[in-house]
Amino acid sequence: MYSSENPEYEEEMNNSFEYEEPVQPMVLNIYNVLASAYTGVDIDLDWFTENFGNTYYDPQEFPAARADIHDKNSNSVVTISAFSNGKIQATGASTIEFTKKSLKKVIKRIRNRGYENAKLLNFEIHNIQGVIDSGFPVDLRVLRDMYEYVDYEPERNPGLKIRIPVSYLHDEEITPEYLQRKLLSHLYKNNRNRTQNNNLHENSRSKVEVVTLTIHFSGKIGMAGAKSIKSLEDTLEYIKPYIIRSKLV
Repeated sequence: MYSSENPEYEEEMNNSFEYEEPVQPMVLNIYNVLASAYTGVDIDLDWFTENFGNTYYDPQEFPAARADIHDKNSNSVVTISAFSNGKIQATGASTIEFTKKSLKKVIKRIRNRGYENAKLLNFEIHNIQGVIDSGFPVDLRVLRDMYEYVDYEPERNPGLKIRIPVSYLHDEEITPEYLQRKLLSHLYKNNRNRTQNNNLHENSRSKVEVVTLTIHFSGKIGMAGAKSIKSLEDTLEYIKPYIIRSKLV
């Protein structure tokens, strides 16, 4: 591996943002948004199954009724999961807008079928997944040695994983070592909180947004864990120089 004690390597990394943009731009494509909300009312799941078309419910398999909503514009299908406590969850949409629209559509149908107090409450995005094509093969061993803080075991999984705590990407000191320290600090706090009372855990847990990158030799890059499109875009801008400098030649 490269050593941080090597002055030549330090100089190289100080210039890590001096790179040539690839001919093919790295375009982020969103393929799944996971979000949830509350209706404000308890839902009878047997009633839900009877009153919604294309619905599946098996309480022994999963404690929610599932209904599919088709998006004609993107030709995608959003799966809505409705829970008895009034929580509804959406997954499968390629945009935040259609995810929210799908949840609102469910609320409207619930309201029209007797649950007059139902409304969209506490809408929250949990995970946005995207994929990028770098346009060139990536030498994962070079990337591993350059970035260092990675999970890469090619004999078990061909993809190289990097976890980025997005909240710190705009700090003054942005290096792999700095971000790794922040990530480990966050994980340590969460593990410590798990040993305490559940209520205290929920109130005191620090929520740090972490985007996980899975980088393949082909140049395909999967991204998951983001709470916003901007988080994915910021992560891409941060990791792009390392990807380009790891181009297989």
